[in-house]
Amino acid sequence: MIVFNSYYFFATSHKKQKAENHLPSTDGFMAAAHPNHRGLPALYKKLRFFYRFSKISIICIVLFFSSCQPTQKSKLSDKVSPQERVWLTQFFTDIMLFEPGIYTLWGAHKPMTLIPAANYSEEEMKVIYESLSEEEKKKEGFSVNVIEGYEFSEAWGKWEQISHRFPMKRFMLFKQENEDPHLFFVVFVDIIKTAAVIQDNYEAFQKAIGFDFYAMELVLQMNQKDSVLWKNMNPYLEGLLFGYGKTNSQLFHWKYLDHPNSCDELCRNIKTSSSNEQLKGLITFTIDNFQIPSFACFNKIDPIVNIYKEERMMIKEIYKGRDFLDLTLEKLTE
Repeated sequence: MIVFNSYYFFATSHKKQKAENHLPSTDGFMAAAHPNHRGLPALYKKLRFFYRFSKISIICIVLFFSSCQPTQKSKLSDKVSPQERVWLTQFFTDIMLFEPGIYTLWGAHKPMTLIPAANYSEEEMKVIYESLSEEEKKKEGFSVNVIEGYEFSEAWGKWEQISHRFPMKRFMLFKQENEDPHLFFVVFVDIIKTAAVIQDNYEAFQKAIGFDFYAMELVLQMNQKDSVLWKNMNPYLEGLLFGYGKTNSQLFHWKYLDHPNSCDELCRNIKTSSSNEQLKGLITFTIDNFQIPSFACFNKIDPIVNIYKEERMMIKEIYKGRDFLDLTLEKLTE
């Protein structure tokens, strides 16, 4: 089965609506164009950002996780039937590798990941795919599901039924509804990292929210419909929470959203590039083949790109010789 990987349809139909509903877009309103986005037909490129931390933190993470022992493997295996293991592996491949959730799970720089889920039938997807020109089909990357008939939106419903078997203490994985029946979002949050970023940027968040708060309490309320944080989110704050960094978030905000007329020419001349090359053809994502997060770079040589590449190498080492699903569930539930 072929799954669409980009945002042409989504961007033109939902950008205004999400702004009105205070819903985040995939990894933030500012984030552009991951070239491979699930279930949403073609051709839209959003800009993405990333967050700056020291290389020392990466070394510490490697040393810590390299000492972890697979003590929970048998216990987790007992909780998953052979049939569940098949779709759960694809489900977490979608969240962690197709989308950049693996960096939220193991890394130090991406507190949150947003996963869009398109609720189109297979027939509707085929119609949309056939409507693309041959050039568009060649240009865009398309993800290949290894399970016939698998749909992420259906897998989410299955996960909701069994998620109680895998209680999470540090992480949250929840659904954000959307007015469009064809679209919803899954939000993956590292509670500690998210709260730390909010606390480090308290003044910016307090200005948007309008009153004082406790950062951890704010994060723990994110999965509620009346979440104060979602209601008062803006592109700059999204950039911080989705791991794009202060400088990149601010430059994007100035360039595309908010600058005085006197600075129009200056902002138009701010150069941007993408952290990833455009994917083409049919793509299968595995723990040995996944990208760093896609985002807009405002420097030709950007150290954050190298940081994510180092994290990717670290993550591959962590999973070496381990079952992808078992280790992912272990980390989620530790």
